[in-house]
Amino acid sequence: MISIGGGITGDVSGFAASMFKRGLKFINIPTTLLSQVDSSIGGKTGINSKHGKNLIGAFYQPSLVISDIIFLKSLPQREIICGYGEILKHAIIADKKFFSFLDKNGSQVLNLKSPLIEKAIFKSCSIKKKVVEADEKEINIRKILNFGHTFAHAYEATLGYSKKLNHGEAVILGIKTAAKFSLINNILNIKEFNLIEKHLKKLNLPSNISKFFSFKNLNRILFFMKKDKKNNTNKVNLVLLKKIGYPIHNLEFNDKKIHLFLKKELIK
Repeated sequence: MISIGGGITGDVSGFAASMFKRGLKFINIPTTLLSQVDSSIGGKTGINSKHGKNLIGAFYQPSLVISDIIFLKSLPQREIICGYGEILKHAIIADKKFFSFLDKNGSQVLNLKSPLIEKAIFKSCSIKKKVVEADEKEINIRKILNFGHTFAHAYEATLGYSKKLNHGEAVILGIKTAAKFSLINNILNIKEFNLIEKHLKKLNLPSNISKFFSFKNLNRILFFMKKDKKNNTNKVNLVLLKKIGYPIHNLEFNDKKIHLFLKKELIK
């Protein structure tokens, strides 16, 4: 099975390859920045259902991944921003030097300038590769790759996976939300939070959930957060940030605390 396309194409193809004859060799040729830096690495395959994102799927590693930046030149800027969201996430959870590189060169990365775009892709993939190799089935440390994603997946599901909010845009919003929640809970200090917030504003990246949602969406966002597959109890499992490069996983919060936090964010 050879997949040529973005993350959804790769996920569906990989899932089909994992099932047919109990497993075909799978080659993934990702053609979007988002799939090159994230979904093509790690072996997670799956499809969405009405109950939430990626709830039906399997772990199935490709035999080969081929990424070529020539594909990226055909993409609209919105798709480049989506991929940048995952690059930024990898920097925030694993490497402050890489974050500083992005803070200095972010606009050029978004404009696909060589060799900066190649460096950003390679570094991002290297970070994810290292985490996946340490914990392929997400028993422990791989959970840090979900930083921002519990919020992000709920945002996507609330809008019915529509074009109003693409996955990478939701991830950027999720990064900002998770960082703010870390700050509010005295886990992240204001200086580190400001570095992230200023970076988002400097590059004009989506950072305010009140532009996409209103108070009437709050219960639906919470519903999907509680449905997230990472939850093992009635509480919501979140990955938060102690400082750039140092995430904390397996933190659980009751829905009342998250409800109060999101209410303040949505009423701005």
